[in-house]
Amino acid sequence: MKNCINFLLITLFLFQTARAQDGTLLKNLQDKFNSIKDFSADFIQLNNGRVNLEGKLFFKKENKLRLELKNLIIVSDGKTNWNYNKKQKKVMISNYDENNSSVLSLKRLIFDYPAKCEILKNPEDKNDVLALKPKAGSGINADLIKIWVDKDYNVDKVSLIESSGTVLEVKFSNYKINTGISNSEFSFTPPQGIKIIDLR
Repeated sequence: MKNCINFLLITLFLFQTARAQDGTLLKNLQDKFNSIKDFSADFIQLNNGRVNLEGKLFFKKENKLRLELKNLIIVSDGKTNWNYNKKQKKVMISNYDENNSSVLSLKRLIFDYPAKCEILKNPEDKNDVLALKPKAGSGINADLIKIWVDKDYNVDKVSLIESSGTVLEVKFSNYKINTGISNSEFSFTPPQGIKIIDLR
């Protein structure tokens, strides 16, 4: 579950930080996010170069999220969260809390996080890589965040470097934007015969 949360925290930068070299570009990206109703993408997460998660992400405003992994399905409709472990045959149900960083809000990160980071000149001198250094006391658990961006302002890869030296990377592909994802994708009905842990 911790790895899933780490992935989601990175994913929330998708439309926030691409090519945000100054306030004007950042505002343009925030405007772009405001125009996005939903999207889906495939992802692979690596921890120090080793794949530890892969699957598909679905997002829809406001705060609707679905992650499909090999043995996990994580769903939120913006009010209720479901965490279904297929291997263990159990589902945990909890209330959505936008103030809890483990329950992810794209809007919060897109509009709040830039003020908590210093935008660095990219050491690789490439226009398609953005480097962010979280400020002291920001609450962001990383020393450096780097984002690789394609020509359509989609994020190809995000790298999060922790003070311990751990490098967490997430690579994205097969973006589909504003396809009209059904609300039913962001609700979950537990299958019969599984354990239900209701934390609401």
